[in-house]
Amino acid sequence: MGEMILEIFGTITGLLYVWLEIKHRRSMWIVGIVMSLCYIVVFGVEALYASMGLYVYYLGMSLYGWFKWGKRSQLSKKLQDPMPGFRPDHMQERNQERNPQRNPERKPVHIDASTAWVAAGLLIVVFGGVWAVLRFLTDHPAPAMDAAITTLNMVATWLLTRSILEQWLLLVVANILAIILYAHTGLWFTTGLYMVYLVASVIGYINWRRKI
Repeated sequence: MGEMILEIFGTITGLLYVWLEIKHRRSMWIVGIVMSLCYIVVFGVEALYASMGLYVYYLGMSLYGWFKWGKRSQLSKKLQDPMPGFRPDHMQERNQERNPQRNPERKPVHIDASTAWVAAGLLIVVFGGVWAVLRFLTDHPAPAMDAAITTLNMVATWLLTRSILEQWLLLVVANILAIILYAHTGLWFTTGLYMVYLVASVIGYINWRRKI
């Protein structure tokens, strides 16, 4: 019963995380921490160690993303108002009203060449490692597909911490593969959840692209 409650709560926080991700809100990282803790327990109980490992990674990246986005917001404020102590409060408020675009906002960016090469290398190395573990150390029925899903999600999360638009494209591919895998294994509830994730990934890509 406790495991089921955790799974339901993890699903709810997962949907909330995707919504906040689409909105490009820093609070998504806090929700990501809660979601990760739930699924670490759920997958651990079910002995799904690859999936559990993925959510351990999500937990670490959520902590990293929370602090990285926080530092970026502080830097934006300093750049926009380098001498806040020399400006009266009423003048700061009036300036923000006249120039709302000066308010600090984390904007998504396109991937650059160096980051793209790093991401490609990570995809190859991580996929090879995860596939080898699943193929030779477990009795996993679909090691290649599961390894691909895990790898795409890991690299996409790394790109997300840098607010890179193209992370959504990796998630689209990962969610399509997840739908196929979970439908094949008869996990219909999880299949439905990843259908929602797929739609959210497309919406997220469109939403972020408009902000660039």
